Amino acid sequence: MKSRLHVSVRDLVDYTLRSGDLDLTSFGTGHPVEAIRAHQRVQRSRPKEYVPEISVHHQVETEDYILEVSGRIDGLYNYSDRVIIDEIKTTKKDLNQLVQTENESHWGQVKCYAYIYALQHHLEHIEVQLTYVHLEYEAIKELRRSFDRKTLQIFFDTLVVHYLRWADTIVDWIQTRNDSINALSFPFSVYRPGQEEMIEEVGSTIKERGQLLIQAPTGIGKTMAVIFPSLKALSQGQVVKVFYLTARTTGKTAAEAALDMLRNNGLKVKSLTLTAKEKICFNPERSCNGTDCTFAKGYYDRINEALNDAFTYDRFTRDTSMALSQKHHVCPFEFSLELSLWVDCIICDYNYTFDPRVYLKRFFQNNDDDYALLVDEAHNLVDRAREMYSAELYKQPLLTMRRQVKNRLPQIYHSLGKLNSWMLTERKRCNEEGNPRAQGELPDDVCSLLKQFTAHAEDWLKLNISSPFHQQLVDLYFEAKRFLHTAERFDDNYAACYTSTGEDFSIKLFCIDPARHLRETLGRVRASIFFSATLSPMHYFIESLGCDESARTLRLPSPFNKENLCVLVAGRISALYKYREFTKFDVARTISLLIDQKRGNYLIYFPSYEYMKMVYEIFRARRPRINTTVQSARMTEHDREIFIEKFKHETNNHLVGFAVMGGVFAESIDLFGDRLTGAVIVGVGLPPISLERELIKNYFNNINESGFAFAYVYPGMIKVLQAAGRVIRSETDRGVILLIDTRFTTPAYKSLLPQEWRPVLVNKFDTIGDVLGDFWNL
Repeated sequence: MKSRLHVSVRDLVDYTLRSGDLDLTSFGTGHPVEAIRAHQRVQRSRPKEYVPEISVHHQVETEDYILEVSGRIDGLYNYSDRVIIDEIKTTKKDLNQLVQTENESHWGQVKCYAYIYALQHHLEHIEVQLTYVHLEYEAIKELRRSFDRKTLQIFFDTLVVHYLRWADTIVDWIQTRNDSINALSFPFSVYRPGQEEMIEEVGSTIKERGQLLIQAPTGIGKTMAVIFPSLKALSQGQVVKVFYLTARTTGKTAAEAALDMLRNNGLKVKSLTLTAKEKICFNPERSCNGTDCTFAKGYYDRINEALNDAFTYDRFTRDTSMALSQKHHVCPFEFSLELSLWVDCIICDYNYTFDPRVYLKRFFQNNDDDYALLVDEAHNLVDRAREMYSAELYKQPLLTMRRQVKNRLPQIYHSLGKLNSWMLTERKRCNEEGNPRAQGELPDDVCSLLKQFTAHAEDWLKLNISSPFHQQLVDLYFEAKRFLHTAERFDDNYAACYTSTGEDFSIKLFCIDPARHLRETLGRVRASIFFSATLSPMHYFIESLGCDESARTLRLPSPFNKENLCVLVAGRISALYKYREFTKFDVARTISLLIDQKRGNYLIYFPSYEYMKMVYEIFRARRPRINTTVQSARMTEHDREIFIEKFKHETNNHLVGFAVMGGVFAESIDLFGDRLTGAVIVGVGLPPISLERELIKNYFNNINESGFAFAYVYPGMIKVLQAAGRVIRSETDRGVILLIDTRFTTPAYKSLLPQEWRPVLVNKFDTIGDVLGDFWNL
């Protein structure tokens, strides 16, 4: 049985006909939602003989495989004496200029549709029409041509012959990849406890087109346990691409390492690690067009040759992608996006799948396809998603830009003046009626003003005139567009938040519940696997991540010896904000008693910098000879490396680090052996009371009567458990966790602690020494 390779009409045409410069500074393309609405408006305006949205399929059989070409015609006029294929294109560019220059790709697309339709319906002649729609003015230009089927066949066959040279490479690779995966064995001689069960559940979920949430502690080997069965599903044709989504660099590194280990065992698979544009751009100070950047000039003339060269590689890390881009003189970020179409596994941040601003439209805009999403550290996705689907505007940048364009760009100057006046009025209202404040209605008036500003900004930015404020205007333009696009989503899951801060003011469209938006993406893929060491309680994550009610869950216990971990609870010391002044000395004394039982490295976690500083000063005064290191709010990457490096060495002395829960030192750091002796967690990690948290609380009180838990308790305890998870990282580690707060003894919080923990109450200071004396002497 011959294998099949799928290609859309659009991708076929783009691959074979593209040429010229890359231009990402076009400010007249419009938003996908605007384009969809324009398409629908045109389709509704057509006569009764018009049929919208026609799917077409065509097969080209070669000696070794079948190429399946498919697409969707925007519409056709089905008259009794003739058929006209209609392809609708939306734009904000000048229509008169647009139609004067023939767009080969646009004509190529509609001609391919016409050929396939004519072939299937036995038509010797057929007409085609390009319909250009101006998104702002709703003007329409229609270009029509007639073709006989023979002419269209010659055109189509020419494209296919050109494409088949590339398709041959793809088909040969898929066979090589599948053979290697089928022969691939698990890279370890034995499974870790729980690992085999996790692999089986992932494989079954992908096969059955489902969703799976896995809570698996450190040490099970989560990364390998999700990647290995996903690759098996790839070779069996269940999925066509695997997305490994992670929020941190350490997650990307772990995925790359797992694939490299499998490659060492014979795996042949192409993987790509996507890097943010600003981190790999060769000319960050220049605009992305052929005039300003040599890597954009002639990009499409060189991209296919670069792809052919790239296909001799299997592992596209940041360095590999940049080296190939330099070699072929193409934009590294766009080259990475092009590679994403052809690789088997994409390692990237959450936003490339879920964020409406930067998600990979080529995969997730319209297509429903057999993709597998592997979501690492999935507990981070809830709040990340809230930010993805929210938008905020500040007054000060508007005012600064207005001053810069004064006497230069009068229309932009006046539109920014109206926006500034609106913000001044709202700032005054905030100060008089309550600051900050929220309302459930979309502020239509500011949206109207933003539309005026973006229209004027577009007109000027299209000219690509060099100026000292050009980049700042570009940034402000996109912030305004993001706000407007978010406004289109505004519903009862949103609130408009108004905040006055000194002379500044901000308005934020805050997404209270991102579940509906996440659900849209999850509905476009075959399977979604969420995994983390902290996915409790499961019902919270199923609801917050937009999973189906039928989503499967798996909870795995720690694979390590329970006797290697000692968990203490100082349940008579309150960490409540109102009692901190009274209990801070007891907290410092408790920390001292803990570290006195065994010399080593300790991390002390607090819910805020202020609380951390309060206790740290007492501790330093009490124990001046002990080495300490303290996290600060404005640490550079170098500062963070220095902090962690101090814990990379085993010591016979004391080192006590003070850090905040939920920060960079509370997640995704591995301190094996004696590099971390214990951790103290002060408080239950509740987020500070804020307007946004109160909105979440009130919203979920109405939905499920669990508002306080959804807004405060669950997010706080996730931070507690992540911090505690730093202590035991391998089967040989031994360590202690001390929880300080009365709330840890109450059912609401105690029930969220891992079942394998056996916490010991130490309500008297002397008890700490007694319990730890026995533990360390084992």
